[in-house]
Amino acid sequence: MMKQYRTIYMAVGLLGLALANSWGSTDYYTAGFYTRGADTAFYLDSGDPVFDPFYVPALRWSVVPRVTVLATRDDNLRMSAEGTKATTVYAIPGVALILGRPEARHLYVDYGAIIPIYEDNDDVDDRVSHMVTLGGAYVTARSHVSGRVGYRRLENVDTVVGARIVKEDYIANLGLDYRVSTKTSVGALGSFERHDFEADQYVDYDRYYGALRLYYDTTPRSQLFVQGGAGRDDLRARSNDDYGDAEFYDLSVGMRGKPSAKTALSGRVGYQWRTFDSAGLEDIEHWTAAIYGEVNPFGFTTFSSELYADLRPAVNAEGSTSIDQRWTGSVSRRLFTERLRGNASLFFGRVDYRSPRQAPATNEPDGLIFDRRRDEYWGYSLGLDWWWRYNISCGLSYSFIDNRAARSAVQEVQDASSYDAGRWTLRISWNY
Repeated sequence: MMKQYRTIYMAVGLLGLALANSWGSTDYYTAGFYTRGADTAFYLDSGDPVFDPFYVPALRWSVVPRVTVLATRDDNLRMSAEGTKATTVYAIPGVALILGRPEARHLYVDYGAIIPIYEDNDDVDDRVSHMVTLGGAYVTARSHVSGRVGYRRLENVDTVVGARIVKEDYIANLGLDYRVSTKTSVGALGSFERHDFEADQYVDYDRYYGALRLYYDTTPRSQLFVQGGAGRDDLRARSNDDYGDAEFYDLSVGMRGKPSAKTALSGRVGYQWRTFDSAGLEDIEHWTAAIYGEVNPFGFTTFSSELYADLRPAVNAEGSTSIDQRWTGSVSRRLFTERLRGNASLFFGRVDYRSPRQAPATNEPDGLIFDRRRDEYWGYSLGLDWWWRYNISCGLSYSFIDNRAARSAVQEVQDASSYDAGRWTLRISWNY
């Protein structure tokens, strides 16, 4: 029974709690799309059929419906020095259709929507947000091919920009693994991202990436790998077509799977070299990471940790680069009974900027990006989840973020850029 609760917890958490506690806790560019499909892909890697026991059998198809009602109370809606409060209520329905078994050959389509029901602030986006992923995997005795395409339109908090933004994301990725011996495999992967921002003040961009991997089996359910890749960021900027466009190369080591019965680890750490098309922009190199691990040593408490670092175009300053680095630690524990679970997380991060602008201008503090600017942020979240029945749950959570911006600027710029914000969230969810 506890395994059922844990699987339900992961599923509804991706919907409701991701909206409440996403500040600094996930790779918000592509991770999950807040639907079940991408979550399944992670568990395919580690051999865990995450969809059990939620099947609604329909011949060879399986149907996985869900719905969440989410109420939030923000005390700083726009992430600014002048806090604006807002109360919102959303309905979040969704459904996944699967042909085949998720741990073997399968196809899936997963759709979710965020439907505004009530808001008391005109600054809140009142349009329906849509999220969809389509994907699948083809598995043989020696090879594994998997891929997905996805679309998401969402208003959400962006910790790098330091604002609430509306954005459309398009993603596609494809991976191939082929076993060459009893202990080693080779792999290739490619991905595409397109990021479109609704506000004209932000710069849209596309990212292309391809890589090769060499795997070595460390346990029957885990693999160590080395990866080398190359990519490109293309900005769809207004002033100059190639200003800020960049090519990058990386080398990293990582692991995926379950090194032991009570631990799981997925992701990599490495180094990236970045060079720009424009001669006026200096090359950048920096360490990168996207690695997540969890351990359940005693059976009742799950500890997890995530390390993330990435270089991206600074969408709030054409031609600049933002380097986002953060660590998140989380704990989840059963409390008193199998039906009650508590969770908490703590994160620390900073954003460094590399920019053609050398020094801050004190007469324009809003949105000011300059070379070597540093924003430092931290936050936490606390939550309780209770399963009234095995497929009906409710939750209450609180999350907080404190962003001390432009630490290398004069006090006037710091005061205008910094903010803190809190959010209360109440939800009720139904999953088959």
